[in-house]
Amino acid sequence: MHNFTIADCLGMLKAGIALAPFMVAPGFAIGWMLDLFDFRHRRLILQFLIAVPLSVSICPMLSYMLGRFFPLALWGFYLATITVSTVLLFPKLKYLRLRTISKYEWGALGLVTLWIIVCLAWLTDLQLGNELYPPIEAFDHSARAEMTAALARHIPPDNPLFANASAPLRYHYLWLLFCSLPMRILHLSARHVMYAGVIWCGIALMCAVALGLKFLSGIQSDIERKCLLGIGLLSITGLDILPVLYLGLKSNEWLADTETWNGNYQITSWVGSLLWVPHNVAALVACFVAFLLLRQGAEHNQRWITAPVVISGMAFASAIGMSVYVAFTFVVFGLLWLLGLIVRKEWREVASLVCAGVVAAVWALHFVLSLRGAATGGAFIEFALRQFPLGVAAVRRLGIELQSPVSLVFANALFLPLNYALELGFFFAVAILRLWQVRRGEIDFDVNEQAAWTLVTTAFLIGTFLRSSTINNNDLGWRCFLPAQLILLLWAVDMIYAWFFDTAGLRRAPGFWGRQILAICLAIGTASTIFQMFMLRSAPMLTDRGSITATHWVVSGQHFGRRAFALRSVYESTSLQLPPSAVLQRNPASRNIILHMLYSGHDEAAGNFDCWSDFGGDSAVCKLRVQSIVPIFFLPAADVDSVCRDYEISAVVVEDQDPVWQDPSSWVWSRQPLAANDFVRVIRCGVGLETSLDQH
Repeated sequence: MHNFTIADCLGMLKAGIALAPFMVAPGFAIGWMLDLFDFRHRRLILQFLIAVPLSVSICPMLSYMLGRFFPLALWGFYLATITVSTVLLFPKLKYLRLRTISKYEWGALGLVTLWIIVCLAWLTDLQLGNELYPPIEAFDHSARAEMTAALARHIPPDNPLFANASAPLRYHYLWLLFCSLPMRILHLSARHVMYAGVIWCGIALMCAVALGLKFLSGIQSDIERKCLLGIGLLSITGLDILPVLYLGLKSNEWLADTETWNGNYQITSWVGSLLWVPHNVAALVACFVAFLLLRQGAEHNQRWITAPVVISGMAFASAIGMSVYVAFTFVVFGLLWLLGLIVRKEWREVASLVCAGVVAAVWALHFVLSLRGAATGGAFIEFALRQFPLGVAAVRRLGIELQSPVSLVFANALFLPLNYALELGFFFAVAILRLWQVRRGEIDFDVNEQAAWTLVTTAFLIGTFLRSSTINNNDLGWRCFLPAQLILLLWAVDMIYAWFFDTAGLRRAPGFWGRQILAICLAIGTASTIFQMFMLRSAPMLTDRGSITATHWVVSGQHFGRRAFALRSVYESTSLQLPPSAVLQRNPASRNIILHMLYSGHDEAAGNFDCWSDFGGDSAVCKLRVQSIVPIFFLPAADVDSVCRDYEISAVVVEDQDPVWQDPSSWVWSRQPLAANDFVRVIRCGVGLETSLDQH
C-alpha cells in the first residue's frame, strides 16, 4: 500500500535539493562579485554562511519583478548565478578533503541534519494504516499550499480560493513565490516545496546567527564554538510549559500549540516561528542582513558604499513582500536609529540609511501597489496595551472584578514584567543581566551595542503598545518580537560562553544568582520546547481518538484520520486526471476546509462563504457566487453542469457529510466519479460531458 509518510519525506527531500541552487547560487555569485562582507577573502564555510542569507534577502522581490515584467530574464538570472557559482566553487570543492573539515564544521553539518530530520518528522503526514494525521501547522499552511500552486502557474497570481473572478492575490507571498520557482521546471508538489522552504528558512536563520556574532557582536576568537552555541540556543523558548500545565491540569484544556496560552499576545518560539510562519523568519533574515551591510560599511569608514546600500535596499524590499509585520518593525527601528545618527552627526551613515530606504521604497513600490484594497477587516495598526488574560483571570478569582476599561489597562500594565518573563524566560533574564552589565561598564556601549538596544527597545514598544486587527490574530504583536529575540540570542551566546568556556572573561559572566536563574530558565525553556514539539505532532491524533480536546479544526468522533486519508487519496488520484489549471469545487461550508486546501493543489471557485476575499476579490461578487454553488450540495436534482459552466469548474468534490450525498437518487450517484471512496467522490462536470453511469 502506498505510504504517504514515506512519500512526503522523499518529496520534501527532492524539493529541498531542487531549491538548493536557488538558495545558494545567487547569494554566492552576488556576494563574490560585489565583495559583500569581504566575501572574496573569507573561508569557504563563511562564504556559504553569507550566501544563503543573501539569496533569501535579494531573490524574493527580484524574482517577483523579473517574473512579472521579464520572464525570460528571470531564468537568465538564475542560470547565470548558478553558472558563476559553479565556476567559483569547483576549484575549492575539487581539493576539499574530509580530513580538512574541522570538528566545528562537522558539528554545524550535524545541526543542519538534525533540523532536516525535525522538519521531516514534524511536517509530513503521519500515516497509521488507513488513518492519516497532518501536522497541526497545516491550519496555516493549507491556504499557503493553494497559493504556492497558483504562484507556480503565474506571476502575479490570482486568489486561488476565488478562481476566475479577476481577483489578484493580496498577501505577502514573496517567500512562497521564491520557493515555488523549482515547480516551474520540475514536477513537484506545492506542499513539498512549501515545506522544503521551511528547511531552508531554518538554515538561513542559523547562518544569520553566525553573521550576527561575526559582524554585530564583533566576535574574533573561538567563533566556531560560539556559532554552534548560538544555533543550539534556537531550541530554547520561554517558560510556556508552566501556564500550559496549569491550564491543562486545572481544566483538562490541553493546547495543540503551547504558545497559544497567552491568546493574541504570544511571543513565539524559534521552532514555532519556523514551522508555522517561515516567511516571517525569512523577512527577519532579510532585514538583518540589510542592517549588517549598512553597519559594516559605516564601521569600515568607507567614503561611499554603493553596493551594500543597493543590496540593503533590495533586501528591505524583499522583507516587505515576505512579512509586512517584521518589515514594519524594522522601519520604526530605522527611523529611531536615523534620528540617533542625526543627533550624533554621523552624516555618512545617515546618507547610507536614507538611500537604502529610497532603494527599498522604489524596488517594492509595484508590489505594494498591487496589494491595494486588500484590507477588509480592522486596522493594520491600532493602539492597545499588551494584555495578560491569565493574570486578569487570576485576579478576578480573588474577587477583584476589573470591570472598567481603565482597571483592565491598569492590571495589564502591572502584569507586563510577569507577562514578558513567562513568554521570554531565559532570554528575558539575559536582557536584564545585559542591561546590568552595560550600566556597570562591563560591556562597552559602542555603536553596535546602541543599535542592538534600539532594535530591542523598538520591538518591545511595538509589542507593548500596538497591535494589528486586520484579521482575528494579532500578527503584528506576535512577529514584531522576532528582531528582539535574535538580538537577545546573540547576547545569550556571549553570556553563556563567558560563563562556561572563557575563564579570562569571568568579568562578563553572570554572578552566582544570575547563573542560578539562567540555569533554571534554560531547563524550563528546553522542557517547553520539547512539550511544544510533542503537542504539535501528536495533537491531531490524540484529538481524533478522544484523548484530549486540543484544536478546533480536528473534530473528535468524526473519523478525522480516516477522512484525511480518504481526501488525500482522492485528490492525488484526481490530479493525475486533470491539468493543474483545473478548478475543483467543494462545499464552501465543509467542516474539513483545512484538509481540502492542504491536499487539493487546484483553485476553487469559492473557498468558503466569502471566498477568502481578504486575499483578494470583491466579497459582494462572492456572495452571488456562493448562492449559486451551495445548492448543488443540498439539492438532489440541482443543475450541476450549469453552475460548472458559469464558474469554469472542472469537477465537484462531494463528501459524505454533504446533504446531497444522503439521497441515493441525487446527481451524486447518477454520475461516474473521477475518484471515489467511502468519504468523498470527485465528479466531472461542465459542457458535453458523458457522465451518466448508463453510458459507461
